[in-house]
Amino acid sequence: MITVPFKNKGTFLYVEIYEFIKQEITAGNIKYGEKLPSKRSLANHLAVSVNTVDTAYSQLVAEGYIEAIAKKGFYICEIDSYFLAEKKVAANNKNFPINSELINIDFSPNAIDQRIFPYEPFRKIFKSTFNEYDVSLLNKPDIQGDLGLRKALVELLYRSRGVRCHENQIIIGSGTDHLLQILDLIWGRNKAIILENPVYLKAFHIFEKMGNPVISVDIDEKGIQIEPLKNYSDGAVYVTPSHQFPLGISMPIDRRIKLLNYANREEAIYIIEDDYDSEFRYNEKPLPSLQSIDKNGKVIYIGTFSKSIAPSIRISYMVLPEILLKTYLATADEISSPVSSLEQKMIAAFISEGMFEKHVNKMRKVYKEKRIVLMNALKQWGGGVKITGENAGHHLLVQLDNGLTEEAMYRRAMAQGVRVYPVSPYFINGVPERYKSMVLLGYASLTDQEIFDGIGILKKVWSL
Repeated sequence: MITVPFKNKGTFLYVEIYEFIKQEITAGNIKYGEKLPSKRSLANHLAVSVNTVDTAYSQLVAEGYIEAIAKKGFYICEIDSYFLAEKKVAANNKNFPINSELINIDFSPNAIDQRIFPYEPFRKIFKSTFNEYDVSLLNKPDIQGDLGLRKALVELLYRSRGVRCHENQIIIGSGTDHLLQILDLIWGRNKAIILENPVYLKAFHIFEKMGNPVISVDIDEKGIQIEPLKNYSDGAVYVTPSHQFPLGISMPIDRRIKLLNYANREEAIYIIEDDYDSEFRYNEKPLPSLQSIDKNGKVIYIGTFSKSIAPSIRISYMVLPEILLKTYLATADEISSPVSSLEQKMIAAFISEGMFEKHVNKMRKVYKEKRIVLMNALKQWGGGVKITGENAGHHLLVQLDNGLTEEAMYRRAMAQGVRVYPVSPYFINGVPERYKSMVLLGYASLTDQEIFDGIGILKKVWSL
């Protein structure tokens, strides 16, 4: 007979009976084919009503744990044992455990300074945009995105990046990953994706999961090397020419021309230009985009507002060459826009009313000052430290020559509540010798005091 240890914690009795029998079945204590006690006999044994047992049995029948056979009773159903797979840790992260509770100072290269977010302008824009007389707010968004936002981007991209396009070439997406998925729909799974090495990990993992052949090509001091590309005649070369992530290299004009010439010679080759961090250069004006010198429709230009406004603004944009635009429109029925009309209209107003460029100028000034603070703080380290990638973006790279490994640098820093970012996870097939003992230090989200304190701690734990 089944004995249920009632806990009397306010739960209905039938629930306790149901849960107990279910656990016994899944644990293998009551086996396939065994007959359960009749409802009346179990009710008498447990001193509960027949209705209580009947409700418990009914639930077990409904979920497939037992079955009722007419004039015979209730029997245990056959259920496979549930296989619990061993949890695996991603290879890139296995040497770098993270406990966020221990982090006091985070040199994240992906963060922004939330203290300078334009809250008041966005409040005003929200009030003016959330308008009951604008019926388009409640309609399904256009597959290419809000027309007002696309028109605003045409002007902004030309002024700031030299991008030449019309509004029909622009597609609004909910992040770079969404736009890359649209590209996959356009050209399918057979096109090879050629990525810089070291690589922007998010793009690498997206392409891998989509099933495209993924090829990595090493970069040098000018960016992605051209000679290895000549082995491929059908592919897309994904590059970050204005500010290569993570090394911070800017691709000079001669390498850009060579990359475009390679694409021009192969009909099925395209270049995906991810204009990562292009707004934030501190010693000179932002470089013109690769798309601005493309005369043959070979460059797919991608940008986002995650750094220039905030990561929570999940709005990105892509400029398609005319020939790919035709293919996109032919498959448009399979695609829908995941970005709300209200958010798109708000960003359109933010750009059109001149507030976006004003905000970016303010951010550039703030981050330039933080960069100066960081560079001054690094002077206390003395010699034996190489600093690179400091002229743009939100981070720089430091490399030690005192024999301390990257992993030791990370672990010693974490032990004191300071998080730095190893460069090795961004490399495919191992880290070249010239990039050993190197980590990223981001500074956008930190205060001046946090920067000085963090650099002081690192000096001590890294024995500088």
